[in-house]
Amino acid sequence: MDFFGLPLHPLVVHGAVVLIPLAALGALAIVFSSWARTRYGWLTVLIAAAGAVTVVVARISGEAFKEGLGVGGAAVETHEMWGQLAPFPAVALALFLPAALLMESRSRPAWWTFVVLTAIAAVAALVLVVLTGHSGATAVWGG
Repeated sequence: MDFFGLPLHPLVVHGAVVLIPLAALGALAIVFSSWARTRYGWLTVLIAAAGAVTVVVARISGEAFKEGLGVGGAAVETHEMWGQLAPFPAVALALFLPAALLMESRSRPAWWTFVVLTAIAAVAALVLVVLTGHSGATAVWGG
């Protein structure tokens, strides 16, 4: 998969590495602070949605990138393992966060349910993107 002649995977992973931590930290701030929720709630939802898209595209393009390069080894396999898991909490974060915002004024039990799910998804997305990114950098640059 190419974008104007450049491999897509190295381009989109930078979006994931920036957007997912930003969305995860923003989501944690939003669920614990009504001021942040009022001011940045829906902006963070947009960032989480964009981050989820970049993670999914990174996973799809990563598989094509690996096949095109014909590379392998333990470091690449580790990166691939984390990369296959990373989209799940990122997409969950993009779904649970708006649900939490919508439930805040409607149902306290639903609000708290989505707050807990959002916080879990945020932490999981952050951890998996860091592990995926670190293992990818290790696969490329060694270490």
